[in-house]
Amino acid sequence: MKKIRIVIMVAALMMAAESFGTPWVTKSFLQMVTAPINKLQKGTCYADSCEHVIGLPYIAGGNERQVVDIYYAKENRKNAVVIEVHGGFYVRGMRQNHRPYASVFLKEGYDVVLVEYRLVDGDSIDVEDQLRDVSAAADYVTVHAGELGLNKDRMFIVGSSAGGHLALYVAEGSANESLPIRPQFFKPRGVILNCPSYDFASYNSTGLFYPKAMEWFLGPRYMDSEWMQAMSPRTCFSAYQGPLFVNSSREDFLRSQALLIMDDCGTSTRPLEFVFIDSKRKKAGHVHNVSNPGLKESIEVNRRMIAFLERWL
Repeated sequence: MKKIRIVIMVAALMMAAESFGTPWVTKSFLQMVTAPINKLQKGTCYADSCEHVIGLPYIAGGNERQVVDIYYAKENRKNAVVIEVHGGFYVRGMRQNHRPYASVFLKEGYDVVLVEYRLVDGDSIDVEDQLRDVSAAADYVTVHAGELGLNKDRMFIVGSSAGGHLALYVAEGSANESLPIRPQFFKPRGVILNCPSYDFASYNSTGLFYPKAMEWFLGPRYMDSEWMQAMSPRTCFSAYQGPLFVNSSREDFLRSQALLIMDDCGTSTRPLEFVFIDSKRKKAGHVHNVSNPGLKESIEVNRRMIAFLERWL
């Protein structure tokens, strides 16, 4: 309960800071807040009862984090795949903790691939490396789909928070050869974004974060505006015109990012569904449908998310 209160307090303070344009978030504070999501959650869930392959490397001889877990639906199998990219402010997060969220898809007959990637370390690894990892993971499961028992023609990519940034950028790269980082073989059937990070290029100019905090979670090149622009999903948003599902909530401290996606869609003809939970419940905040899929508001979001997948199979 103490950790939950801390997260709620952080969300409230960040929303206040966003309103007043006052920097306040420090590196030490972010470390304290994000530490819990970097610990492996114990206990079993529905995903554990499904056939699975754990820790499959997608880069030969690569880093220990360059692996995927694959879970196979055991009932009403749709012969379709959900590739899920976790979040964690680019510096935290573990794919294993998304097993309860993976269970939402598995129960509906979708195979699930949980992607792990290297974390920003403030020195040698930055967001560009993470984009390369997720692109490589998506290509790996596409190229090896046959031997892995997956359908490469019915793959969706899902990303939450910072993972939303990575997932959307990879989808954009699949449709635009001019992007500096892009998958070579992966072609998503659709994209799902949970409370995504989107306008990455603006993070070093919003006045929300202190420089040391930005250096920590954005990487050593955070002051390079040209690089930030090149890594931002917003820069190349028009590249991906496929089906898109976006959700946020009143208590999501990154809700302005999701709303910005809606603005940028404008009169676009792209297939789009936007779900906004207008609830005052603090638990129905940032990525609540991922971290707490049993919550009433989460059940509603995930119900509509599954309906979106069904529509684009």
